[in-house]
Amino acid sequence: MAAIVLVAALVFLARALLVESAVGAYTGCHGCFLLPALGADAWLWAGLLGLMALAALTHRRLLRGLLILLAFALLVVAVADLVIFDLLTQRLHLGDIGRFGGEFAANWSVLEANLHSPLGWLRLVGALVLLALPVLGCVSARPRPRMARVFGLLGVVSAIAAGIIHLRDPVRYVHATLISNVVEVNLPQTSVRPFSTGFLERQQQLAAELPQSCERNPQAHRPGVIIVLVESLSAWQSHLLGSQLDWTPRLDAIARDNHYFTHFYANGFTTGGAEIAVGSGLLPIYPPGVLEYTFDNFANGSDSLPGLATASGYESAFFTPGDTGFLDIGHWLKRIGFNTISGADDPWYAGRERWQFNSVEDSVFYQRFLDWLDHRDSDKPFVSVLLTVSSHPPFLDPRSHKIDPERSFRYVDEQIGIFHEALRLRGFLDHGLLIVMGDHRTMTPLHEDEFAAQGERAYARVPMVVAGKVDMPAVVGEAFQQTDLLPSLAWQMGAEQCRSAYNGNFLRNAPQAPGIVVHARGDDRNRIDIYHDDSVSGFLLDGDDSRWLDGAPPDAERIAAWINVQRAEAAERGLRESREQHADKR
Repeated sequence: MAAIVLVAALVFLARALLVESAVGAYTGCHGCFLLPALGADAWLWAGLLGLMALAALTHRRLLRGLLILLAFALLVVAVADLVIFDLLTQRLHLGDIGRFGGEFAANWSVLEANLHSPLGWLRLVGALVLLALPVLGCVSARPRPRMARVFGLLGVVSAIAAGIIHLRDPVRYVHATLISNVVEVNLPQTSVRPFSTGFLERQQQLAAELPQSCERNPQAHRPGVIIVLVESLSAWQSHLLGSQLDWTPRLDAIARDNHYFTHFYANGFTTGGAEIAVGSGLLPIYPPGVLEYTFDNFANGSDSLPGLATASGYESAFFTPGDTGFLDIGHWLKRIGFNTISGADDPWYAGRERWQFNSVEDSVFYQRFLDWLDHRDSDKPFVSVLLTVSSHPPFLDPRSHKIDPERSFRYVDEQIGIFHEALRLRGFLDHGLLIVMGDHRTMTPLHEDEFAAQGERAYARVPMVVAGKVDMPAVVGEAFQQTDLLPSLAWQMGAEQCRSAYNGNFLRNAPQAPGIVVHARGDDRNRIDIYHDDSVSGFLLDGDDSRWLDGAPPDAERIAAWINVQRAEAAERGLRESREQHADKR
């Protein structure tokens, strides 16, 4: 039994050291995070000590076994949380297990990439040993009153220490969940609470009153469009966007020579959120009734990007070097109407070296798309979405085969430059559009200067560059977001697009900025942020009690209704997709 207590202490200490190392290095606040993280986990250690004290006292074998099993289950969760933090700088959300747990191949590809680090295999062996020792130590567990008293005393001391440390405020600009213990992270989510019928009807009435404007560009030249979603590309890597770092010199040069945004934001915190925002034009926010949304919640067919393309006489294509079976994204891409879908199983990649999510590296990926571009025989204009993978955590540099964030992003930046030049030499940029944006900010803690300059908005700020034939300002200073891409492309394609004040249109000589920008937070799954003017307002997802957490934005009641209706519609789409899939199986 002592083995469980000792191993738990080592796990909690290791997590605190990782938090201090990762967050301290990124924020420049060294020594700020060790004690808060230890204090958060001290509550768990106190609870685990209590279970072990009771197990050491009882003479009933069944009860003792159950208590030890509970303590061991807590230890397993803590170890899993530690591993995920080490790999992705993220926490273990139990809701994610249902969403990602079955993706064995993809999960292994990320773990395998991490094993390339100098201590990779040592970490894996260490995790297995940590779990094996308590099992061996508990096989012959028996009542030990003296040990029970020791455990009880340690538990009381741990709880007191946790209470004292808790009084100290963590540094403001750090994701709170990086410090919180794994139980706190997984407390019940208010976002799952449903709407009552009467409440939803009132919200729908309010949302229906939101003025909309419909327009069509009479001078649209209907360009071919290539949208590159770059994994984890963030504003903090770009010197042009104010960073002290200079990891994206090629992209910055393209931006200076063409068009770029100083305040562009991702609507979500994952790649899936970007795919939803760009592919469907919908906000990737949690619908009621589910711990985790799926792509089925955003299967909007004709209203999607490929739906717009089809209605406008365009061909649509989606390319990624990654596994399109991951989270069943390939099924969703097909449902929303993409004509061509190419993933890791593309025969063109046969015999190539594989990386995260069974992907090829970016250089090979861009070659694949250029081959498609060179050999397509359609006279139709096209819109293509290219989703890269090489800079996915743990930021493995394909050239050195080592984990190195700077070299990883410099490689990705270099390949963007090569791809841009290849399109220029083909003459594509004389009549077409190349749009390059980050899919989400890296899943890493904020830098100190990021938060000082951008505040809460730093969680979502990503680069956005437009090159090619388009009449728009060289530098766009207004705030735009990923969901604004769909109405902007409709303007370029000559299609009629109806939008509210909450949607923008930036591919025009006088960009029309949205009244608000929406970002779904990753640290608090119950909260979304609304950017308006120079302020940020948090909105709590809580069924009929959904509410503003701080200063509400102008027109707060209508914005809240607009959000609530979108959540309800997402839930209904998910139910409809589920019913149709069950019907297909029958």
